[in-house]
Amino acid sequence: MEKKIEPTLHELYPYLTEKELAEVEGTFERYLTLVLRIFERLESEPNPQAGQLTRNNGTLPCTALGSKSSK
Repeated sequence: MEKKIEPTLHELYPYLTEKELAEVEGTFERYLTLVLRIFERLESEPNPQAGQLTRNNGTLPCTALGSKSSK
């Protein structure tokens, strides 16, 4: 029998009640569904920059976009 490596939500949050655990499982399932939909949409769109979700100007950004920094 194959040994299970990943912890279950119950193992991660043993203090949750059964009702709370069911809510967490539902929320997690909806989150994963959303992430999959985003991935599938990005994969299906004809985009010359497919796979590049961030701007690439050859350097790593030192500050967050939109933030003002003193130079």
